[in-house]
Amino acid sequence: METQKKHIEIHIDIDKAADQLNVQIVAEKPTVSELFVRCLSTVSSAASTIADATNEDEQKVLRDIAAMVSAMADEALDKEDT
Repeated sequence: METQKKHIEIHIDIDKAADQLNVQIVAEKPTVSELFVRCLSTVSSAASTIADATNEDEQKVLRDIAAMVSAMADEALDKEDT
C-alpha cells in the first residue's frame, strides 16, 4: 500500500491595530480528523507563543481561545435561527 503525503498549511495573520485575526488553511485532500488534529496542534502552539509574549498562563490563553471559538459557534447558530 502506497503512503500518500498530506499537506496542510495554516496561516495566521494578526493585525493588532485593527483588532483582527485572519486565518487561511491550505490543504490537499486531508481527512476531517487530520485537519482537526492539525488545527488543534496549531491552537496549542499559538497559545504557548501568546503566553510567552504576554507573560500570561498558557492554560488561561487556551481557555480564552476556547471561549472565542464557542462565541463564534453561537453566532453562527443565531444567524441560522433567523
